[in-house]
Amino acid sequence: MRFRVGNACCARGRLFSPGSFLLLLLGFVASLGLAPTRAKAGPAVDLHDLHWFVHVDLVDPGAGRDLAYWQGVIDAAVASGNGLLEGGQGPFDQPCCTRLGRSVAVSTFGTPGDGFDMIDSSAKQNAMSGFGGPGSNAFLVDSITWCGGSAPGAIGCAIRPGCDANGNDDPDLWMAVTVDSFNQGTLASVIVHERGHNACLGHVSTAECQIMQGTVFTPGLAGCLDASECSNYQAARTTTASGLECSCHDNAGGGALLADGTICPEGVDGICSGGLCGSFSGDAGVHLIAAADPASALGGPPEFAVQISALKGEWTTLAQFSPAAEDVRGMAFATDSETLFGVVPTVGDDSIVTIDPVAGTILSVVGTIANGTREIVSMAYDPGASPDPADDRLLVLEVGGAFGEVRSIDPATPSSTTLLGSIVWSSPEAFTGLAYDSLHGKLFAATPFGPDGLYEIDLSTCPPSPCSSAQVPGAGLFREDASLAWSPVSGMLYLAGTAFGGQRSFYNVIDPVTGTSVETLSLDVFTPAGLAAVPEPGIGAGLGLGILWLGGAARRRSRRSFPEPA
Repeated sequence: MRFRVGNACCARGRLFSPGSFLLLLLGFVASLGLAPTRAKAGPAVDLHDLHWFVHVDLVDPGAGRDLAYWQGVIDAAVASGNGLLEGGQGPFDQPCCTRLGRSVAVSTFGTPGDGFDMIDSSAKQNAMSGFGGPGSNAFLVDSITWCGGSAPGAIGCAIRPGCDANGNDDPDLWMAVTVDSFNQGTLASVIVHERGHNACLGHVSTAECQIMQGTVFTPGLAGCLDASECSNYQAARTTTASGLECSCHDNAGGGALLADGTICPEGVDGICSGGLCGSFSGDAGVHLIAAADPASALGGPPEFAVQISALKGEWTTLAQFSPAAEDVRGMAFATDSETLFGVVPTVGDDSIVTIDPVAGTILSVVGTIANGTREIVSMAYDPGASPDPADDRLLVLEVGGAFGEVRSIDPATPSSTTLLGSIVWSSPEAFTGLAYDSLHGKLFAATPFGPDGLYEIDLSTCPPSPCSSAQVPGAGLFREDASLAWSPVSGMLYLAGTAFGGQRSFYNVIDPVTGTSVETLSLDVFTPAGLAAVPEPGIGAGLGLGILWLGGAARRRSRRSFPEPA
């Protein structure tokens, strides 16, 4: 089954223009006497300058696929792949100060009808080294069924040379990727994977998120390297003086990342997020707090607080919830009062707690919901019409067997709930993610149910009838252990969950207007049970900003392979 991603671009919601937003932030920080940390010069980027070629038979201007179209596809995939290399994706990952680039325009190779758009024989594979001239060359072809031997379904192939630890002395190299990998949404990770083979790396299976895994679990982009893989990747650079730097890496060495929220030179409002420099008015201005079982995707108890950098999914464990290793299910950050709320289900009633968003510890129990055997499974935050906390409310889903209700809680008196409406889902307990987009007045729920997983709940239909809900068409985002949050900083939805029976943890940034995922990332594994979006501490505080198919043929795995060294 082909999983088409296409080249749709999603506009991110912004509450301010980047320049004015940063001035507002800096003014606010100055008023508090806080000084945002500024990044010093970072380590130099080890750059891989590739010459890209597209087979002439793939160029079809009449169908909208001229050479400029394919150049845009390649540039977007390379930019995404560079984020995988340079940024972090969890504790296993070694963020690596290396990037792929191109100094010349994408060009065509081959002649119409010569068959080199399909690498299906040893002769065609051997001929790849003759295309493009000296240097490191990359080719986009239609399909690959031969790579050092029969390789049906391969989506990438690359020569792995005899290598040593010195940079810039490897022979002329080639790699090839397929249109299939673009259609599946995995082109970025396939590109950095195949360049990894050029850098002398073989296939691995230590961690599920590794770039050099021999199998792509569609549609996740794996981005993890270990320290030795990073060293090899850097040694395969094509230039010793790129003139670029990794501004969110510590130049003192050791691969350490600068703290999220450090100001970096990305336009006029850049800050660090998970080792990458991004815009504060985008994902870099958000970090996520999850209740989770870290280092496992098998659904363990959510006893720990985990912090996730929203830009590329870097995550770290903050602390175990205390006292008594409480399980937290459902979280929401109230921007008007700058309070992180969570729910702790108990054998009888449920407790509403506040959580320190920096330390990840439970601060206090602020209310008890007398709901007996029923249980709150997810939570969202509605800031109301004003920046005054008085009109805030927490939206929760309370379930009991096949019974489910959407209810609201006044954060000022969080020991009672108000019924908004019932729901008619057959398994309401599986709606474990809830998020409210206050910019558009939309309530979303995340679930493991296909084909789309993401639901929109129309609150205006609730009283007195059951709340109307429907899957967001084309989202393709159903996840087990789904947790969901929305941020007023970026205007985006954030989804974390597991798949393949707990073998993978996936992370998505979603445009709430279209329901389209900007990117799907395969992270170092953890099991979430609640998610909240928090502005970066010290900069955003106090502003009052008031497909994965799980069954059958759709679990398609694509194989990668590479020829043995000559």
